[in-house]
Amino acid sequence: MTNRDNIPLEYTASANNILPQLVDRLRQLYGIIAQNTYVKDTAKHLNRIIQDANNQTMILIVGKERVGKTTLVNGLLGRSVLSVNDKNPTGVNTFLRYGEHEEVKAYFLDGVVAVFDMSKLELLTTGDTFASQILREHLDYLEVYLKNDLLKSVTIIDSVSLEAGGGEMAYFSESLINRVDEIFWVLRSGSKAINAEILLIETLKNKGVEPLCVINGIDTNDDPEAFMRAEKERIGQLMSDFVAISATNALEAQQSDNEELWHKSRYDNLIAQIHRVAANSDKKTYAILIRFLQWLERFRFELTVIPQRDPFQSAVENIEKYAGDTQFEFSRYQRDLAIVQEYEQEYELVANVFKKVQTLYQLLQTISQNDYLQDENVDSFTERAISYQQLLREYRNMHSEYMREYERLDAQHKKIHGKGLMKAIFGHHTQNEFFKDRVNKLNEQQVVCITQFNKVQEAEASMLQAVYSVQNYLMDLTKKRLGRIEQKVQELNQQRAKEKRQLKLYAEKLNEFSCLIEAQGYIKEVIQPFLMDDKLPLRAKDQEMLKETINNIMTIDLSRNGLLARSQMNNKMENKAIPFEMKEKYLLHTLALTETDVISNDIPEIPRKLNIQYNNE
Repeated sequence: MTNRDNIPLEYTASANNILPQLVDRLRQLYGIIAQNTYVKDTAKHLNRIIQDANNQTMILIVGKERVGKTTLVNGLLGRSVLSVNDKNPTGVNTFLRYGEHEEVKAYFLDGVVAVFDMSKLELLTTGDTFASQILREHLDYLEVYLKNDLLKSVTIIDSVSLEAGGGEMAYFSESLINRVDEIFWVLRSGSKAINAEILLIETLKNKGVEPLCVINGIDTNDDPEAFMRAEKERIGQLMSDFVAISATNALEAQQSDNEELWHKSRYDNLIAQIHRVAANSDKKTYAILIRFLQWLERFRFELTVIPQRDPFQSAVENIEKYAGDTQFEFSRYQRDLAIVQEYEQEYELVANVFKKVQTLYQLLQTISQNDYLQDENVDSFTERAISYQQLLREYRNMHSEYMREYERLDAQHKKIHGKGLMKAIFGHHTQNEFFKDRVNKLNEQQVVCITQFNKVQEAEASMLQAVYSVQNYLMDLTKKRLGRIEQKVQELNQQRAKEKRQLKLYAEKLNEFSCLIEAQGYIKEVIQPFLMDDKLPLRAKDQEMLKETINNIMTIDLSRNGLLARSQMNNKMENKAIPFEMKEKYLLHTLALTETDVISNDIPEIPRKLNIQYNNE
């Protein structure tokens, strides 16, 4: 992606060992400066560097509207995880990470983190309801945790569309671009990159960043190769490489297990590029080091500004604005209410999950539709029940086949002899050998029916043995689910109460700007010697920039800025806990199926064996 691929090999040999040591020192620095809210954004950027150093390689999917970015990601995941909505494109940057438990974490602009089930993902990304619009207004980004092997090595970011118009440069979050290890720039086959995109790509090129150009939709273009050749000629010097794919084919191929369609999608090339990025750890180490050098320059600027202002007064003004702005607080309270309303809807669905379950079939359908009702114990019962239903269907088919053959043969016998098979005493009629042979075959079918009927009875007994205990177990799972919903509301209220306490603490401890003096000493005594080690993959010009920046940081004198704590601020923050009394409003519907509810009451009886008497006349 960047010219960092040209780092000399002798510098990169110890890169993997250097990164954990750097992270330990940056954590110490973050712990010092995080005490001061004046440099909160700078501390946040440092924390992101630390997180990115610990996280997997991050790949950013970029492009204008309707080029298929979200479908591309779904194709990589092998299922339609992210919602695709022609009217409402993806409205928030979405980080896809690996997780054993699939869920969505919503990070709001004011620091609140809410956990949602996967069923709420569409609401948060493309939903057009009033609640979804309120939530997205306050969202910073989403993290979606999925149990997907590809995400064990990389984090994929499905981004909002580029903002582009006229001949101006397209806009995209520079902070997000700086965080990622690789950019996949998506074009739709047949729709070339617009001027605004090219201007932005040129800006990235000047910073040493060369995206991978992914041309999507080759299945919709009569000559995708010609289009790619034309784009290579136009913008090839700005890109690291070109890959042509069909996200639609890839997704359909995985859902239908169609190897030919997968080959046509050319996704193997795209996945190979992802593995290439994930394997380049040396490049990531150097990128983290450069980002930290850039962060030091930002920190120097922050420290330079403090003596020129009244930091005490500035901090007080920010706190009073935060706490006294009733419109801001009202908007945030509405956001929290919207979150709780979604929790209430979920609570209602869970409380009534068994309300319409009256048969074994309905129970199995309900289990399959709700992942919180699924585990090894429930799967064991489900297998028994499905086996019982399958054996029963097979017995019905065998019985129907027997009866059709019997009725056909009985009708033939009546036509020839004037009476049915059960009344037959065969004489020397020329057709009797035919009937004897058919009767023997019917009796063979009757034996097969008996065997299958016995299997049905055994499966039914096994299923009935488990049905009562599994019902209690399913009710326990449901109660745990309801408890988890209540816990999430409690955690939200706890976050609100915590913010209240923090605001009071800010007013009492404005003198915490002294921690920045401690940070100056830590950077000089610990950070600088570590970064100047010859084993680090820093070039000479990087080291010169480091020394100059740290010297400038040390020349800033904060020791004479004595700060005194101020009396408690006029705190107007709304701190009422949002009520969530759902137990009485939505009574838990009990699952209480009986034996007659779960077994079939119309199983056909086993056919009687045909015992025909023969006349020897």
